[in-house]
Amino acid sequence: MKTRYIIAMLLAVLGISSCDTYVVGGKTSLIFYPRVCEEIMTHPMQYIERSQEFAGKTYTNRVIKHLDGSEVEAEQFILQMETGSKGLKVLKIRQPNDERVREYLALADKNLAPKDPALGRQLTRDYNNRPGARERSYKSRKPIVGMPPPLHWEYRVTGVKDFRIISLSPLFGLPAETSLNDYFSIYEFKPRQIISSRTKTLLWGYSDKGEITRIGQWLAMSPMAPPIVLFRLKSRPQELPIKTKFVTILETTAGTTLRDTLEVQLK
Repeated sequence: MKTRYIIAMLLAVLGISSCDTYVVGGKTSLIFYPRVCEEIMTHPMQYIERSQEFAGKTYTNRVIKHLDGSEVEAEQFILQMETGSKGLKVLKIRQPNDERVREYLALADKNLAPKDPALGRQLTRDYNNRPGARERSYKSRKPIVGMPPPLHWEYRVTGVKDFRIISLSPLFGLPAETSLNDYFSIYEFKPRQIISSRTKTLLWGYSDKGEITRIGQWLAMSPMAPPIVLFRLKSRPQELPIKTKFVTILETTAGTTLRDTLEVQLK
């Protein structure tokens, strides 16, 4: 009883609500933000890889940044999709001081979907069991101030029924508006998780070594919508250079079809 009381007091000092967070083994706790997927938003991004030598070794630094302008090498083009509740597209303004952005964030926090405690514990355990995670415990003699701060963690409660990326111009020798799923690969999920829309459990995450890169493979898992996912072209289209619009279409298990369009100059 004394141990439980001490832990409860520590959580209170840290401002962590037991309803919102889960701590596994005294490691990093997660504060969850489950949302219904009612809108999607896409951005053209750029993949940059820099290599440098130091002490006889070569180090590679990979950076994903917002595309400056509209031109990008096909190999460096990244299509980023974000999902969220209504009002998400206000964030396309991308102005940190814009009042509408702050209003959306405040509204989104108040209109969260109900939390799933079992899924929360599973996500927390998966993150803390990721390769390289440091072993920490409340029983450690290290001071509490040395513990990792809680992480704000997004997940969606709406399932994906179908998904496709199309181009409004002919690409890869295919007519306009043909699905290009086979020509894109999944570069990254943020956070690294795939949650089942059928069982409401984690299917793949930080503790898994393998990668999920094929769009068809991802859809076959009956996933929940990801908070953020990045797609990358597998090869250079034969039509380069070309200015086109990519339309991202996500059909949900709730019966809605969500779309967003971005324009990019591939070279």
